[in-house]
Amino acid sequence: MTILPQPKKLKLTGGTLSLARLSIVLTQSCDSRIFHAAQKLAGEIYDETGIEPKITKVLGTPSENGKIVIDSLGKAGREGYTLTVGDGIRITGDSLAGAFYGIQTLRQMLESEGEDIPCCEIADKPDMQYRGFYHDASRGRVPNLDGVFKMIDFLAYYKQNSYQLYIEHTFAFEEYKGIYKEFGYLTPEEIMEIDDYCYENFIDFVPSVSTFGHLFRLLESNRYGHLRELDSFDDSVKIPWYPTMCHHTINATDDESIKVICSIIDQFVPLCRSKYFNICCDETFDLCNGKNAGRDKAELYVEFTLKIIDHLKSLGKTVMMWGDIVLRHPEVMDRFPDDMIMLNWHYNDDPPVETVEQFARQRFGQVVCPGTSCWNQLCENVGYAEKNITKLVGAGAKYKCFGMLNTSWGDYGAVCPMTCTLYGVVLGACMSWNGRTKAMCEKFDKAVSEHVYGDPTGETVKLIRAFGKLEDQFSWGSFISYVFNGTAFAWDKTPLPEDSKFHRGLAKQGFELAESFRRLPVQSDITSDLRLMAEGYGLMCLQLARVIDGEPDPEDGASEDWCERYTEAWCRDDKPSECAFICAVMRGKRFTWKDLLSH
Repeated sequence: MTILPQPKKLKLTGGTLSLARLSIVLTQSCDSRIFHAAQKLAGEIYDETGIEPKITKVLGTPSENGKIVIDSLGKAGREGYTLTVGDGIRITGDSLAGAFYGIQTLRQMLESEGEDIPCCEIADKPDMQYRGFYHDASRGRVPNLDGVFKMIDFLAYYKQNSYQLYIEHTFAFEEYKGIYKEFGYLTPEEIMEIDDYCYENFIDFVPSVSTFGHLFRLLESNRYGHLRELDSFDDSVKIPWYPTMCHHTINATDDESIKVICSIIDQFVPLCRSKYFNICCDETFDLCNGKNAGRDKAELYVEFTLKIIDHLKSLGKTVMMWGDIVLRHPEVMDRFPDDMIMLNWHYNDDPPVETVEQFARQRFGQVVCPGTSCWNQLCENVGYAEKNITKLVGAGAKYKCFGMLNTSWGDYGAVCPMTCTLYGVVLGACMSWNGRTKAMCEKFDKAVSEHVYGDPTGETVKLIRAFGKLEDQFSWGSFISYVFNGTAFAWDKTPLPEDSKFHRGLAKQGFELAESFRRLPVQSDITSDLRLMAEGYGLMCLQLARVIDGEPDPEDGASEDWCERYTEAWCRDDKPSECAFICAVMRGKRFTWKDLLSH
């Protein structure tokens, strides 16, 4: 029996219980969210047994004989639960959230074992209070509501309790009128729907808005261009996505800057229930390199961020912010309020855990932030991500951090779909719930393969691992670097050989990998996307080999066919956004950052 995350205590007591003909009984402590979760459970029991359980609600605490009894003890702030299977099933949550997580465990038992589930006793609770996922909704992809709801369902199934969407220009802010386009932004109504859907699934939807650096489209607009720290920037790096990520810090000494940022915040705050607000404030690369040249970077950084923090505190919010700049200037750490939370991010395969200890010595809270290693990739790099996630979350547990926020970014156009980054998402969920999770082993891979991909053989995860090894040799980021800037790099930043045979060999392996995904016994949108991305890898490598050899593009229509299928898959879960630019690259076309700006 495989359950993810692995419960803290699970004892098999002998025998099995058929889920057919069991009714579902809620105690009076259960609210509408538990009722809706019970309805989902009932639907899955019907799909397995052909008999749909009746659902009712009663006073008192009934016997579980012949029933699935769901109860809550009403212990605020507690998320543990017990689940017993014998003559019936009893789920008792410490709180409503605990009851909800007990239902998710029963759903996984049904998925794993079918109608007859083992009699057992489970006692479970999370290690970390905050267990979140960070979804980039600005760098290439903007999810549609269907895509967001699928992600929330996925996170809830694996007992995550927080969700953040990264917003730069992709919301209908007043300041971005004329900048955002109808095909690539989220509306206030959509944000409120997301907030409601998260609440239904015991997930805290935390606003996350860029407020200092990473303001490309705002600061390149005619209306607000005068607020750039840099009047102009060096665009000698020809990669079109580079300036969108590496420049455009707002002028922290212009009084208009804080007014604009506070206005942006005020438009977003009322849309979400959360007491938290992530102001980002990371990677302020241009600070003091332009209009404020000669000033103390650390001092100016603190001055501006404290203005933002004070504004949010006046609105009753607890502030989160990325901690990278503060780590570079430890002398200013004690300037930040006790009640805020630093988000400590590191994405390499050997993250510097000493920074976790460094923040742990401060008064404010800390969340460790690993990554799924899906950016600059066509598919997540599992071998890389698991080292990053396990080590950083382990350090977070050691120093009793508030929690974990697992990140998924969209650098260089967000070529990788969310369906191709799910292993890392589940690993983060498991590690933050149960730090004793034994990852990086065949047993865990088979469990993920079964639950996430519907493949109990474990073959799907083996293929995803093989994909990661291909991308270790040559990735989307390397390809983009070569075709736009003339030099391709491996993961370790060493130049790759301009050898067409090398790239043709990788292309062959990519196409073979795609065929292996096609032959998997279980097919779904996820496996279809994995196959699509493997085909894209092959076409990408072939294109580079032809460029090296000076060959013209073939007229076989392979790239055009791939682009059509890729666009269809993209628009299933995301708004069109920058899909056309990904397809342009795959068709052999080139463009500049100014083309992105006008899109």
